[in-house]
Amino acid sequence: MKSPIVVVVGTRPDAIKLLPVYAALKQQRIPTLLCATHQHVQMLDQVLQLFNTTPDMSLNVMVAGQSLAHVTAAVLQRIHSFYEEVRPALVVVQGDTTTSFAAALAAFYQGIPVAHIEAGLRTYDKQSPFPEELNRTTIAQLAQYHFAPTPLNVAALLQEGVAHNKIYCVGNTVVDALQHVQKLLRSGEVTISPQLQVLLDRAAAERKKIVLVTTHRRESFGSGLLAIMQAIKFLAEEYPDHLFILPMHLNPVVRSAIDATHLQDIAGVVCVEPLPYHELVTVLERAVLVMTDSGGIQEEAACLGRKVVVMREKTERVELLWDGMGVLSGTALENIIQAARIILQQQGPHKYCHVYGDGQASQRIVAQLKQSLLGAATFKEHSIGDLPV
Repeated sequence: MKSPIVVVVGTRPDAIKLLPVYAALKQQRIPTLLCATHQHVQMLDQVLQLFNTTPDMSLNVMVAGQSLAHVTAAVLQRIHSFYEEVRPALVVVQGDTTTSFAAALAAFYQGIPVAHIEAGLRTYDKQSPFPEELNRTTIAQLAQYHFAPTPLNVAALLQEGVAHNKIYCVGNTVVDALQHVQKLLRSGEVTISPQLQVLLDRAAAERKKIVLVTTHRRESFGSGLLAIMQAIKFLAEEYPDHLFILPMHLNPVVRSAIDATHLQDIAGVVCVEPLPYHELVTVLERAVLVMTDSGGIQEEAACLGRKVVVMREKTERVELLWDGMGVLSGTALENIIQAARIILQQQGPHKYCHVYGDGQASQRIVAQLKQSLLGAATFKEHSIGDLPV
């Protein structure tokens, strides 16, 4: 195969879930290029540095106050020229970001096959999560290879008419990334900042249990986001033996909600700048509860045996709820508080959730791509039954 595979990342979640695939492709000596759109700059660069990876091409689309329309148009236009230059054999995208949608659409326009990692997640509501649900369902229409994390995701794709021989149940590459970062932390190859270490040491000295809180969903902006902040305030006062750590998303709407509720004035709440991924993993490992409206953190928390309050009206990761690792609270104040109380009052030994895979998803993906593009004779097809569920 003379033409390269192009792996496209634009956000931190893209990089976390695709860099293990990129590394596996390189290990197999498959010609591969990494294209970073830099839909987000700071958060993406942190992960690239953590994985010791430099993009072959940076499109630098991010501008201050950027809109979804700007990101879509800028990625679509700039990546089109990149594809024309390198003539890829395949474009690999992940999940549901605007970068992934635009990169897949540009590939479709040029007749380039698309591989979709983390395919088949659905809420069946175009407004929740917004715009991710529309992004990922559209990518499914454009892709030739669908790498689904769980059997439920496979079923969703089959229901939508995707051919069964184009769907591969491989697990979620977030587990691959998580295990890699844990090894880096244990070996001392990466370390957390002195500031975070002081915070964690202080919590340990004061015998405070840690609750990690993250929030940034667009559909929560307004009353829902304010209710989340008020719930954290209330819970911190009700549980003084817990420390609520809130990495503040860079979106000014989130920071305004923090200011409006005076959350930083509460003794049991610590608002910090966004944590690099390895520091987020460190806090996750020490938390007794995670409260989030994020997607990937639901998976990471479950893999680490940490229960989750999902502060959204809908989640595409219902396996987490079925396995007893999470509660879907919505964004109503009383419901968030009650969901957190249930988990905090029932703390016990951690139960580790294996529904998202075993850390070998990237190897399965590359084996399939190698078979399809290079005709490797050693490929063993992985069926739904290969993964622990």
